[in-house]
Amino acid sequence: MRRRTAYLLLALLTVFSCEKKPEVAGESISFSPQEAPVTRALMDDNALKTNGNKLHVLDALSGFTGSASWMGDGPYYIDEEIVYSGSPIWDYTSDRLYPWTTDGTHEFFSWLSYDSGLDLTDSGFCGATFAPATRTLSIPTPLEMNTSTPQYDFMYSGVNTIAAADHVPGTSVDLQLQHLFTALNLTVKNTSHNTILLKTVTLTGMKNKRSASIAFTSANPTVTTSNISSTDVVLYTSADPAGQEFVDTTLVKNLTSFILMWPQTYVELSGAQITVEYNIVDSHDVVSDDLTASIILDNQQIFKQNSTGMAAGTKYSFMLQFKQSTMEIITTALPWEYEEYDWDYSDHSIAARSGTFKDGVLAFYRGTGDSAVPPTTDEWSAKTMRFNTRNDVFTGRFYIEAPSSGRWQVMASPFTATDYFIIEPTSGEIDVMTDDGKTEFTVRANPARVPSSTQTLYFSVSIYFNGEWHDANSEFNRKNIKLVLDAN
Repeated sequence: MRRRTAYLLLALLTVFSCEKKPEVAGESISFSPQEAPVTRALMDDNALKTNGNKLHVLDALSGFTGSASWMGDGPYYIDEEIVYSGSPIWDYTSDRLYPWTTDGTHEFFSWLSYDSGLDLTDSGFCGATFAPATRTLSIPTPLEMNTSTPQYDFMYSGVNTIAAADHVPGTSVDLQLQHLFTALNLTVKNTSHNTILLKTVTLTGMKNKRSASIAFTSANPTVTTSNISSTDVVLYTSADPAGQEFVDTTLVKNLTSFILMWPQTYVELSGAQITVEYNIVDSHDVVSDDLTASIILDNQQIFKQNSTGMAAGTKYSFMLQFKQSTMEIITTALPWEYEEYDWDYSDHSIAARSGTFKDGVLAFYRGTGDSAVPPTTDEWSAKTMRFNTRNDVFTGRFYIEAPSSGRWQVMASPFTATDYFIIEPTSGEIDVMTDDGKTEFTVRANPARVPSSTQTLYFSVSIYFNGEWHDANSEFNRKNIKLVLDAN
């Protein structure tokens, strides 16, 4: 009896070992996906690494002289999902172990197939289908993106090509994920000293209904869109029929969280606009008739500067600013680079360095580089820097102390003047380890525009922390410096 039991155990062990034995010699192929640090929309690297999130991974294998029974007649050595469960290495949902081959070339690529936070699959959300022969992932039915659309941040990787002979033992395959969509949000600021009753804000003319395809043929997959059409997107509507009050002149209020939208080229933005319905209540409590204002997006300076429109993987913030007699919109692009630590906005972590440029912290130097000339006493006391010629270049310079690297941005106003100036860059990184916290941007006259009247430009400084941009003018622009370009 003992001998029969021993034989039975041996047989079971043999069957088990046969099931787990790899058909090709070598360690198992493992993956450690991550969100690319240079581009970020709604899902960041931390959100990507949420338990239950899945990626569909494929491995197109060529030049392989062996055999693997699971490949069948298809071209893919790996064609299944991996799931995040708390460790850098994601697990295969099938529990199969795919060994590295001894020869041949592997071409790995992937896309986000399940968002556990929204409980959405790629096919369930947008009807995505994959054509194995052409390596093309398609969204065939035109998909309309608006505020009611599930905010599924569709991510995909480029092709990572690794020859089997070049694989370094013990290393995982890197899948750098990028975004299909762009994102935008709406904020409002009132500096008019009147009460603003905001009723609705509507985005019109945006090409927000498309079909798309992603061809995984290189490290930078080709994305094409078609079936372009536009529908209105209501970004904001007041729950109160009387409208929402905006009185505080220092408050920048978020009206919407970031919402996903299809990317837009500069040409496609032509005709897109934001339409605002509101009332003004003056100091005598007189309520104006219904007012409507429209701002054409392709007139915005940020789109004119780069002529690329709204790029995938970038957030755009539209800020409505109500002034004494006008309403303007300021557009800001937010390339969401990785930050090791969030900003801690306090006197001890982010502060103006005492004694820098007298009692101010932002100063405009005449010129660029180390030879740039600081403002004179007269210029500094007058808080005005004037262009002597249209060839002048001014360098805005300020210092920031921070626990680690982070982001800053400058916004110029009024909008009617910004077209006569070129500001580069409008946002950037701060790295106290390499540049001691020194931050610079340049302003020059726009050679394509000659003003018929004097143009005056004002600046405001913001910093990014805890997931939001915050007004830092009181810290970095106490003098409220202005640049003046006389009429030619």
